[in-house]
Amino acid sequence: MTITSLMDDYCPKRGFLGEHGLSLYIETPASKILLDAGQTDAFIANAEFMGIDLSTLDAVILSHGHYDHGGGLKPLYERLSANPPPFFAGRGFDALRRVKQGDQSKDIGLPSRGLSGQLPVPILIDTLEKIDENVYILPSAEGIDGIGAFTPFLIITSGIEKLDAFADELSLVFDEGDGIVIVTGCAHRGILNIAHAAMKVFPGKPIKALVGGFHLVDKTELELANISKAIAALEPKEVFCAHCTGPRGFSALLNTMPCKVRWLACGMNVSI
Repeated sequence: MTITSLMDDYCPKRGFLGEHGLSLYIETPASKILLDAGQTDAFIANAEFMGIDLSTLDAVILSHGHYDHGGGLKPLYERLSANPPPFFAGRGFDALRRVKQGDQSKDIGLPSRGLSGQLPVPILIDTLEKIDENVYILPSAEGIDGIGAFTPFLIITSGIEKLDAFADELSLVFDEGDGIVIVTGCAHRGILNIAHAAMKVFPGKPIKALVGGFHLVDKTELELANISKAIAALEPKEVFCAHCTGPRGFSALLNTMPCKVRWLACGMNVSI
């Protein structure tokens, strides 16, 4: 399988458009999948620049309902209106969402919540869902890492504001026979929780690769060290960081697992 970064916070290659956000194009022998759609339509331009035809997508998956992962959904489906691929999301993906910034809070939910009817009716995922040969959508992972509340993120449902538990968060798991590939959007539920949830579904199978945003940007040095050691203990063959992993998180993982860890920046692709 091949994973191509159509959008990432880091965009070092000439000719590509960059922004804070994530979009991954994943191609297996059986399917073509898009995980997330960045902030804007910039990922579409990047796909065109790389010669990737998004009109052949078999599925679009939204990892969670934040603007930097779903902002480009509307322009994508406007372009694919003649033959729209199915759209998968977690229940509550379109809720109002905010983030605390001092005494204030900022809207970070999806732009135009209903997306003006451009999207097909979403297929809501509550349990493990097989969507193609050896391709599975993993729902929100059980919290076993003991890290605690998901501050400073907020969700507003029925007019009530509370801490966002990211119950809508989805990840992807690819069963490659000789191991599994786990792909995350932001891993708000905890990258260790997600990895353990995937391993529980496929007991005894090694992790061939751990790929995506791991949301380590707000972790303390001690938390980074502990998470890196715990990930290393899972013995992944490769780790490809992106988006909200952050440079400190990347450095901690690289120091713990030399030669295994790389950054999957915008315009890059990896074969697994």
